[in-house]
Amino acid sequence: MDNFHFAINNTNLTNKSKFINSILNGTHSLPNLKYKKGLVFSNSILEKFIEKEAKHQTQLLTKKENRSIRTLSSGEQKKALLNYLIEQKPTFLILDSPFESLDLKSVSHLKKTLKKLSSEIIFVQIFNRKEEILPIITDVLEIKNETIIASIPIKKYIFKEDTWVFKGEIPKPITYYKNIPEELISLKNLTVSYENRCILNNINWTIHKNEFWQLIGPNGSGKTTILSMIYGNNVKAYGQEVFLFGKKKGSGESVWEIKEKIGYFSPAILELFKRKVTVEQMVVSGFFDSIGLYKTPTSLQIKLAKEWMQLLNLENKSNTFFQELTTATKRLVLIARAMIKHPPLLILDEPLIHLDDYGTAIIVTLINKIAKESDTTILFVSHRPIKNLHPNYIYELTPSKKGSLGNIKKNI
Repeated sequence: MDNFHFAINNTNLTNKSKFINSILNGTHSLPNLKYKKGLVFSNSILEKFIEKEAKHQTQLLTKKENRSIRTLSSGEQKKALLNYLIEQKPTFLILDSPFESLDLKSVSHLKKTLKKLSSEIIFVQIFNRKEEILPIITDVLEIKNETIIASIPIKKYIFKEDTWVFKGEIPKPITYYKNIPEELISLKNLTVSYENRCILNNINWTIHKNEFWQLIGPNGSGKTTILSMIYGNNVKAYGQEVFLFGKKKGSGESVWEIKEKIGYFSPAILELFKRKVTVEQMVVSGFFDSIGLYKTPTSLQIKLAKEWMQLLNLENKSNTFFQELTTATKRLVLIARAMIKHPPLLILDEPLIHLDDYGTAIIVTLINKIAKESDTTILFVSHRPIKNLHPNYIYELTPSKKGSLGNIKKNI
């Protein structure tokens, strides 16, 4: 007998953990799930297993393979978690953003597995983007104040199409850089191995001024390793043909001198901003590369920060605490912070992860706008293609037994 399967838009949940607990405890209005055994399939549950295994030196999810869960790729980790949960014989599974952080191949495998299980188990899928919804979903649940107010057949559910327009142009720079060469980054015959495993094999890639690149590749293909060569302090870069802003890495420039020329954003840096600072202070802090504002900015710096907030339609939130913003708005602010000095290079590391369709549309529009209206070179990193993103070039990493190979594609 075919099951009913439910989808819920993540943006409708202000307290997701409370809602999930109400489903698990049966204090909700879904009669076919009441008092049934349910489990949660999510990144946070996976992290708890990983922490538990590390703490107790046990292998809960990978007993049969006799290896640590940490040694598996993201796709393999989720597969191991799903197998473990299925062994507990639940009536239903809550799938909390199950495809987040996965590459296309892993998404495809996971979708096929879930489809096979759908005749045995009821799914409640919490999704960020319409494209993620499983084809077996029958109904979309409308949620208000963590309460289910309606169940709408998916064939009748209307998904809102989100577009976003920024008013005005990117604010002009007041910071200027001297002696920036035409070649910003050059990797020549770069090969990187860890513990006898080759990660990158003979990578040749040059990034010039005023280009917009997308670095793409599946999980574990070496994207993070390349970023650590450029922005981090990866010792594997020394002694190799890695050139940053015209100088071979390790030939004199410090990491901080390199970072001064780079604007950087990753969702992970949100964890660094714990202190209460206003939106205006957050944008202005980009001049000082500080976490918080500890120097008195000039009137010109404050003026420019206000121009950025006006562009982002946030001028009425200048005194709002940064922590009170939505996830997408926080990312807008941090990208403005990274761009306020118009650095020669802007690195955006997975900036769209965990965003809904609306948030994704906003961030993609801003990135395209920065590429079009500034001289900053953009390096956008993702594990899969992005709808409506318009890079000039794509550098694709393709895993092989001898390490990932690189391939340049001109985006048409």
